[in-house]
Amino acid sequence: MGIVRNQGIKNMLSAYTGVVLGYINVILLFPAYFTSEQFGLINLMISVSFVYTQFSSIGLVNAISKYFPFFKTEDKRHNFFLTYIIVLSVSGFSIMTLLFFIFKPLIVDAYINNSKLFIEYFLLLIPLAFSLLVYIIFETLARVIFKTVLANFVREVVIRVLTTVDIVLFMYNIVDFTGFIYIFVGIYILSALIIVIQVILSKEFKFVFSIKGMEKKHFIEFLRYGTYNLFSGAAMFVGQKVDIMMIGSMIGLSIVGAYSLYLFIATVISIPMRAFAKIAIPIIANSWKENDVKQINDIYKRTSLIQMIFGMLLYIGVIINKHNLFLIVKKPEYVNNFDIFYFLGIAFLIDVAVGLNSEIISSSKYYRYDALFNLIMLVVSIVTNFIFIPILGGVGAAIAAAISFFVFNFSKWLFLYIKYKMQPVDFRQLFVLLLGFACLGVNYFIPNLNNIYLDIIFRSGIISVIFIATLYFTRMSFDLNDRINTYINLIIRKKSL
Repeated sequence: MGIVRNQGIKNMLSAYTGVVLGYINVILLFPAYFTSEQFGLINLMISVSFVYTQFSSIGLVNAISKYFPFFKTEDKRHNFFLTYIIVLSVSGFSIMTLLFFIFKPLIVDAYINNSKLFIEYFLLLIPLAFSLLVYIIFETLARVIFKTVLANFVREVVIRVLTTVDIVLFMYNIVDFTGFIYIFVGIYILSALIIVIQVILSKEFKFVFSIKGMEKKHFIEFLRYGTYNLFSGAAMFVGQKVDIMMIGSMIGLSIVGAYSLYLFIATVISIPMRAFAKIAIPIIANSWKENDVKQINDIYKRTSLIQMIFGMLLYIGVIINKHNLFLIVKKPEYVNNFDIFYFLGIAFLIDVAVGLNSEIISSSKYYRYDALFNLIMLVVSIVTNFIFIPILGGVGAAIAAAISFFVFNFSKWLFLYIKYKMQPVDFRQLFVLLLGFACLGVNYFIPNLNNIYLDIIFRSGIISVIFIATLYFTRMSFDLNDRINTYINLIIRKKSL
């Protein structure tokens, strides 16, 4: 748990720095200088590219995490591990690109009426998807050698800083919108190159490419596992991105823009889970190798609670500051759709409350079941979106997300409980939930300040102190108390010097 906590905290720092930068981009700059349709286009391109990438990767992300401990060797060749990765990923991308052109007429037909702007930049999905593929493959390679900090920094900070620069160029008419899009795609290409260079410089891998060195049994086993994870991961990613894609097709890019704004805000809730998962996955994989179910269960419980604590604090933090948000974004297409956040926030709270269940299942001998759960999520997501989007628009998509996340996580929670008697949720998560709602009540007694940013700091500070102090003095989380005590001791030492 020490490695998970130390690198997890560093990843969280990068992630929250990214949140601030993302806030500047998504809340301040995009709404002010771009139309909601243009902002919707950017998010639709990213969503479609992620789905494109997921199919291209042939499930390699989970395969790398699972099999690297078995391929690992002292000579850093790792039994030609990189050869398997390169052959499979290039093959997957080539197949997907071929299908991309074959089905282009159908895709165009689906978006031409409500999202014409998307069709204009359709071909840029290819380099964007390829750069994302390279990034996730090499990020995973960095993860299995326990070097997650730079990759997380690039994802959360570098990409957002460069996006800010790109926005500034557009603001001052140095580039037009087409130029902005091309630079935006270039940012992702550059980010992929940075991670590739990091892995090379780590000297943990000797880049020896040899098809002759590949063993048929290893290749088949790798491909079989990857194929299962292809359907599993594709179902999960499509299930998570289908809302934006369906809104773009059924309603239009303007609502995609509003939905994407609140999706970005709600995604902040999942930052703790993403931060801990990046370093916990290889540890969980090694624990399965050693059959150390006790350690896995310990990680499962402790990450569930700490994720719920941070997630709930962030959820209520957005709600208590919604009046400030309205003063910032101003445009009615955003202000009038705040209800989207309530349901998207609930969806992410459900996801973080049950800990690293997907990571545990996907790296276990029951990894095949993960595909089933993700397929269930995909089906529920598509059905509920078809039902609710025509009736409630963006809010309907958010309700569909909440339902999908509940069904998805309940299924995995029940599976792990039946198979391993693992149970991460207890009265402490309920206490955190009730404490959060109590803090919402306290918020009504906090006076409004005239300055937006002072009000955010003042209001959020009071609620955060009440929330964290209550948890600290009730000793709800060992990890939270341990971290706070560490900071207190550091302060005491500095004062004593």
